[in-house]
Amino acid sequence: MQHQNGITQPRFILSAVAVAVLTLANSAGAQEAPMQRVEVTGSSIKRLASENALPLTTIKSEELVNRGLTTMSEVATALTVASTNEPVGGGGGGTMINMRGLNTNRTLVLLNGRRLANEAIGDSSVNVDVIPMAAIERVEVLRDGASALYGTDAIAGVVNFITKKSVRDVSVSASAVQPEHKGGGEQRRFGLVAGKGDLATDGWNLYTAFDTQKRDSLLQRDRPNITDPATIVALGGTAFVPNSSSVGAASPANFTVYNAGKATATTGNPYFAAGCASPFTTQTTVPSTRTSGAGSRVCVTDPTIYPELLPEAQQTTWFTRGSLAHGDGKLLTVELQLARSFIDAGDAPQPFGANVDYDRLTASRKPLMMTKSSKWYPGGSGGVPAVAGVTGQDLALNWSLDELGRAIGHDVQTNHRVVVADEGEFKGWDYRVGTSYAYSHRDVGFRDGYVSTPGVYAGVANGILNPFGPQDQAGRDYLESISADGQVYREGDVRYYGGDFNLSRTFMELGGGALGVAIGGDWHRETYEENSTMLGNEVAYNVTGTPGRNPSGQRKVAGMYVELDAPVTKELNLNVAVRGDHFSDFGSTWNPKASFRYQPLKQLMIRGTVSSGFRAPTLPELYGTPRTLSPSTSLWDDPLLCPGATPNVPNTGTPDPRYAGLNLDPSRICNTRLTTLTGANPDLRPEKAKTYTVGFVVEPFRNFMATVDFWKIDMKGTIAQIDEATIFRDPAKYQDLFVRNPDGTLQYITKTRLNMGGLKTQGIDIGMSYLLPTANWGRFGASLDGTYTDKYQGQNEAGSEWIDFVGRVGALATGSTSSNTYVFKWKHTARVNWNYGPFFAQLTQQYSSSYEDTNALATQKPGQPFYNVIEPYRVYNLTTSYKVNGNLKISAGVNNLFDADPPLSNQRLSSRVVFARNIAKPIGRAYTVRADYTF
Repeated sequence: MQHQNGITQPRFILSAVAVAVLTLANSAGAQEAPMQRVEVTGSSIKRLASENALPLTTIKSEELVNRGLTTMSEVATALTVASTNEPVGGGGGGTMINMRGLNTNRTLVLLNGRRLANEAIGDSSVNVDVIPMAAIERVEVLRDGASALYGTDAIAGVVNFITKKSVRDVSVSASAVQPEHKGGGEQRRFGLVAGKGDLATDGWNLYTAFDTQKRDSLLQRDRPNITDPATIVALGGTAFVPNSSSVGAASPANFTVYNAGKATATTGNPYFAAGCASPFTTQTTVPSTRTSGAGSRVCVTDPTIYPELLPEAQQTTWFTRGSLAHGDGKLLTVELQLARSFIDAGDAPQPFGANVDYDRLTASRKPLMMTKSSKWYPGGSGGVPAVAGVTGQDLALNWSLDELGRAIGHDVQTNHRVVVADEGEFKGWDYRVGTSYAYSHRDVGFRDGYVSTPGVYAGVANGILNPFGPQDQAGRDYLESISADGQVYREGDVRYYGGDFNLSRTFMELGGGALGVAIGGDWHRETYEENSTMLGNEVAYNVTGTPGRNPSGQRKVAGMYVELDAPVTKELNLNVAVRGDHFSDFGSTWNPKASFRYQPLKQLMIRGTVSSGFRAPTLPELYGTPRTLSPSTSLWDDPLLCPGATPNVPNTGTPDPRYAGLNLDPSRICNTRLTTLTGANPDLRPEKAKTYTVGFVVEPFRNFMATVDFWKIDMKGTIAQIDEATIFRDPAKYQDLFVRNPDGTLQYITKTRLNMGGLKTQGIDIGMSYLLPTANWGRFGASLDGTYTDKYQGQNEAGSEWIDFVGRVGALATGSTSSNTYVFKWKHTARVNWNYGPFFAQLTQQYSSSYEDTNALATQKPGQPFYNVIEPYRVYNLTTSYKVNGNLKISAGVNNLFDADPPLSNQRLSSRVVFARNIAKPIGRAYTVRADYTF
């Protein structure tokens, strides 16, 4: 791959604009399509699309293909208004859209204007991987708050995926993405859309869209440029050197000699003397270079062999829509959506020993002991080589079960949705009414390479398992008996039952047209249930959730809204809406919205909105894992009983003599894991927000249009879980979180989710497009969609200082973004294309501006030697297509045309992966082919 240069100006955009400017004089006339009044995302009143006052972006399905986007995950991450991360690291929850960097639970995702069931374990966001890509006609992105129409979650905006209304033929498509560099990451996709019936002549239509796609995994070792040791060192990490006093897990196992029940400094491995050439077919370790003491004469696992850059993933969707015309212009529709997706993330083989957790609940650790009674003891009857100095002492093992291969999880999501709706006109009113049921289920379990941890300890203790080589038949049978493969340890269910109606019509004539009125309402019931079995506690390795906990919750929501659309004059249109919601679990909320559209000239339209919004706490936030007392994640000094000058640095305090009479053990108050209270919080309140937009649309000449919209969002009472580092950075400020007994001893530190500080963000969205039809050379086009974020400020609690996070890692203290989400100063997608008869070509650039890296280590802070700033990143995708005839179209292209390396980043130095996975994929240049055939 080729490295990005340090160019700070997006040259491609200048070129695209230049194409538009240089060709203005040659613009030709074009046929205007008949105008039809439609309902657009963000309003319940039908109107001409050109009359819309809301900042709405529409992306047609053809454009998704032209940009080289092959999955819904890629569609989500390509949105310029979003800080969406693709689950490249094995995130089983799927892809959730994160508009404005406000987090996925503040973006509302709809399918045909109605809600879907959220992902089943987090129950806060929709996984767009389950949306049927083959059925999509267009995507509408409302870049504005919409709680006045849709209710909760629509603080940052709305993304509405709209399917085809009807299909009367059969079309199939097949595509493949093949990386230029070997090793993995290939993608394959097949789609089928078949329909029959003409609504205009037959009065009915029925169609089905089927889509399946799969991506192969990509291992770290297949992209050495991303894991180069010199690069790791340059970013502040430590190069892999087999010289450590810590004895890690290996295959064959390393051991530490015990005497009288205590560890000694004598360590070793039976195959060290042979250069760690193990009895297995593949050697995964190298000899330690340490010459004496703990960590010497052991075999060290090569850290580049097993880690994964991209997990194996697959999505299959089935969407059926039936439409029946009845009465006078009425339409009854039934939709059925089925989806199943999985992500199988792989990791290093399961380890055992005192360096890893023995169970999940207490995170306790215990040595894996072997006695001389085992036939597999070094020098024993099992054939394991003898080791000098090992003469029958107990051995504590650190074992990696490489014999079972990589440990691979299995994370499956299943989604169903049924919608029955009717729309038409009755006594002068346009009506729309519908009912829906949606179901989301998620299973998290083990696919390959996982066993019971207590079972392994027992198998080693009784001599059945051989930690130093291949198992005999008895060992293989035993591993099979304690295997967790194919089993589920955590599952979640979310069910959504809803009904809605909308009535709209025009009344008296105003100066610019008829007054439009809409009245609507909806009701829904949502249930959430999670079950985590004790199997997760037995396996422990890579397990999420809390074993043995089965949280659940439900709520009912009823909402009503009214919308008025007043064309005061031919130039000025005013729109107002208000919505009231009643939640069964915390009360009611009212949210108004007002917008205007002023068009003094045919070529100029000015628009603006102001609204209030809210986000209700999710069911897991309210009723998820119950409040639980557990040890802190890090070691700390009790700031009252063991005070010090630097409370955020453990082991710097000393016991306070004022509490000497309590006879406290210093090891329980200094440099220790303090008790914390974690879990759900049923006392949470809704988040509140105010959103403002103002902008203009200008069309100075035929075929050219530009839009500029300023936006501003102010939130308060953001729901967050404060982290321990923030608390101990200023314990006096957060003293209310320390709950103490009357004598001053600590009961616990509150770490449950709380309504904390606020968040303020603002910026500008820019859009430009130009078409140049010519008489002899076809049609040329250029366009740009970009977002400039001027401010993204967060605070830890109400009244505290505001900190700006633009161009930096997200506002973690407010819980507004995830740890690997960044808010870019500028992000855009630009396109130039050429259509000449049956041939089409487009070059797309995706650009994100520079930003500060995670820089978590002290040596990575500003002014320090390893402080890192990631340069602007740009990727070019080239797509071409040719219509062979009326039935067949063939497409080919290149993603990442110039084979640009992902930016180097210190996000994940501990895992030795040094690319910025929030903006780039590790695949490199990839070739795409696609064929579409219509019968």
